[in-house]
Amino acid sequence: MGKMIRTTRRRAAALLSLSTASLVLAGCGSDDETSGEGSGSTTVRVATSVSNSFPFIAVQAGETLGTWDESGLDVEVVEGTTPTIGQIMAGGDADIALAGAGSEAVSIRSGVPMTIVASNLSYWDQRIIASPGTTSVEDLKGGNFGITGAGSPGEYTMVRMAEELGWSESDYTFTSLGNLSSLTAALQAGSIDAFAWSSQAAFQMEESGDGVILAPGSDFVGENVLQAFAVVDSFAQENPDTVRTFFEAYFETVERMQAEPQLFIDVLVNEWDVPQPVAERLAAESLPELSTDGTITDEELAGIQDTVGFTLDMSADEVDDVKFTEWTELS
Repeated sequence: MGKMIRTTRRRAAALLSLSTASLVLAGCGSDDETSGEGSGSTTVRVATSVSNSFPFIAVQAGETLGTWDESGLDVEVVEGTTPTIGQIMAGGDADIALAGAGSEAVSIRSGVPMTIVASNLSYWDQRIIASPGTTSVEDLKGGNFGITGAGSPGEYTMVRMAEELGWSESDYTFTSLGNLSSLTAALQAGSIDAFAWSSQAAFQMEESGDGVILAPGSDFVGENVLQAFAVVDSFAQENPDTVRTFFEAYFETVERMQAEPQLFIDVLVNEWDVPQPVAERLAAESLPELSTDGTITDEELAGIQDTVGFTLDMSADEVDDVKFTEWTELS
């Protein structure tokens, strides 16, 4: 079983800041393989934080969906994880990040020279998942909740749920387990009572009978952005037309999938081995939530700021405004 934790976020955040800042000082920015505007090269490297995840489908399955066919861009996907996205960007190994908005904002605050430019998924696409037989979130009082680690989106969701229900910190505990497979195994074994994760995993657990969804995490989190795009500042300055072309092609593909959901379903089922009923449910409930223009509202920016404060164990008032410039305004 993982380590029991309650309020250990500050040390984890400090370590993240130090490691990321050291990478920035060691050297950052695009490497020689990505040339500037007008050089004849149109390579764009995009780092994603979760493999085969539906919010990233237009990038990760770009070849199948034809996302870049008419753009003239050569888009390379750099596989990362939520903890490593900041390191990838600071090390100059990618030009664009597609990851948790809160994680990107924390990396920017730590010194990574990039700017959030678009929402990918403004809806807080997490679900409260519990053991079969649990009927409501109120039943979870006194429970032990699984998380991947301190300051994670899953912990943020569960804490906001507890606050909304009027619980004190003594009414629940957390167990840090590292990844989804460990969380799922712990729920099946009964060593945790619930955890929060994205709709894709939640729907699969309901389909297999391994868990039940009690509520959307958005009921407790409110206005926020779960996944967003951030662009390295030097890349945006040197390649404004390339960046604009990238986002135009990306959002056109999202609109096409929303108009023709079978395109989305076919990738999930045939390439990512998602069960057909789960893929159809994602197409009906989650695909419509993908942003088609990247807009982030002031209320959503405030939500990201609150997420950063939670991750760093600070109040939102202590956190600087989120560094955001809409992609259409880059020049």
